[in-house]
Amino acid sequence: MTALTVRSSRNQRLDWLQRIVFSLTFLATVVVCVPVAIVAVYVISHGASAISWEFLFSGPARAGREGGFFPVIVLTMYALLLVMAFAVPVGVLCAVYLAEYARPGRLLRLINLTIINLAGVPSIVYGLFGVALFFDVIHTKQALWVASATLAMQALAIVITSSREALLAITPGIREGSLALGVSKLRTTFFIALPQAFPGIITGSLLAVSRAAGETAPILVVGAIAATNVSLRPDAIINDRPQMLSYELYYRITEGLGLADERKWGLALVLLGIVLVLNVSALLLRIKIQSMGYEKRN
Repeated sequence: MTALTVRSSRNQRLDWLQRIVFSLTFLATVVVCVPVAIVAVYVISHGASAISWEFLFSGPARAGREGGFFPVIVLTMYALLLVMAFAVPVGVLCAVYLAEYARPGRLLRLINLTIINLAGVPSIVYGLFGVALFFDVIHTKQALWVASATLAMQALAIVITSSREALLAITPGIREGSLALGVSKLRTTFFIALPQAFPGIITGSLLAVSRAAGETAPILVVGAIAATNVSLRPDAIINDRPQMLSYELYYRITEGLGLADERKWGLALVLLGIVLVLNVSALLLRIKIQSMGYEKRN
C-alpha cells in the first residue's frame, strides 16, 4: 500500500511537471507567433487598398506617386533568380565535401564554425566586401550582377549549413549498404545520399533566398540607387543600377517624396508576399519530395 502511494505521488508530480513544461513551450510559441501575426495583419490592413492591377503591372508615373512598381518587382525577381544561380550550386557542393569527403578533425570543426559564424555577419559588411571585390578588384560595372552576387555570398552560409545538416541526417546504413554492394563513393554520394537530402537542401536554399529578398544594406552599399522610372530594356536591366523592393521601400520612406502612406504599405505588402511565397514553396516542395520518396519505398 505504501509503495502504491509513493508511486501515485510520483506520477502526480511527473504529470504536473509535464503540464508546466507544456505550458512554457506553448507560451514560447505564442510569444514568437503573435508579433509575426500582428505585423502581417498590420501590413495587410494598411497596404491592401493600394494593391491593384495597375500597381503590380504598370510603370511608375509622377515620381512614383501614381502608376505602379512593375519594373522594381521584375528587377527583384531577376536578382533573386541570380542569387539562387550563384549560391545554391556552390553551397550544395561545399556541403557535399564537408559532409562526405572532409576528414574529421580540428580543421573541419574550424571550417564548420566559421561557416556558422558567417551567417551572423551584418549584411552591410557583405555589401562593403562586394564593393571592394567586384568594383575595385574585378572592375565590373554590371550592377545587377554585383548586387546579386553580394546577396548570394550572404546566402551561402545558410545554404551550406542546411545542406550539410540534411546530408548528415541521412541514416548511415544507406551509404554503408551502397558501398557494400560495390557502388563507388562518388555514385553513392550523388545518386543515393544527395537525393535523400533534397528536402532539407531545397528548404534551406529557399529560406536563404527569401532572406536575401528583404536585404537592403548590401544593395545600398553597392550603389543601387536607381531612377524612379526603371527601364526594362535588357541592357538596362543588366547594366543600370539595380533596384529591389526592399531598397525601393527604404528610399520612399526616407527621402520624403510625398508618396501616399498606402502606397508605401502596398510596397511592403508585395515584399511580404514574395517572402511568404518562397517560404510556402519550400514547405510544399519538401512535403512533395518526401511523399514521392514514401511512395517509391512502398
